Order: sequence, then structure tokens, then C-alpha cells
Amino acid sequence: MMQLGLFDALHALPVIVPVDPDGPVVKGEVDEFLCLPHPRLAWNRAEIELHRHENGLWMWSASWHCDNCGSSYRVGPKWGKFAETRDDALFYAVRELTAALEGKDTPEAKQILEWAAAL
Repeated sequence: MMQLGLFDALHALPVIVPVDPDGPVVKGEVDEFLCLPHPRLAWNRAEIELHRHENGLWMWSASWHCDNCGSSYRVGPKWGKFAETRDDALFYAVRELTAALEGKDTPEAKQILEWAAAL
């Protein structure tokens, strides 16, 4: 269960449905793509994808690469992550990045966390 802070109550709770292992992800362009480029390598340090589903809810994905490890996935209904608004989807994507990098005390992780906090 997700622990919300005082101001987090301003966001509607996410609509989480079970993961569909054979479900679709978005093919082609997403509605919004945010990234923190890597200064030298071909892949980005962090990415957030936001996309409005046909049911009107917003979906998100949060990917990151730092310190020789990472996590990456394409946005889509397959993952069961939905929010009522675009801002709520962005909020939960940032929370996902923050949770994934919690406890990492490296310059790369700090850079990703600072970027995410500024969104």
C-alpha cells in the first residue's frame, strides 16, 4: 500500500487493475514523453511516458538507468496503472521513480531524483 503525505491527498488515488501479461502497450507516439538525457550514452537516464487510454483515464510508465542497473517498460493498459488526470499520472510516475531510487546515494541517482522533483 502506498503511504501518502499531507499534500498528496490533493491527488485522486490511482486506479490499479491486475497486470495483463498478454495485454497491449502503446504502439507509436505517446501523448507526452519526458526524459532526462544521458550526457554520453545512447539511452536516457530517466523517462516518463504519459498516455490517455480510450476509457478516458491516463496511464504512465517510469523508466530509469543509473549505476549499471535500471528498469524500463513501455506505457500501456497491460500494466494496469491508471489515473484520473494527466497531473495525477505524472504524480504517480514521479512517485514510482522516487521509490525505485530510494536509498541510492550516488550522483546519477541524485540527478534523476532532482529532475523528477522538478516536474
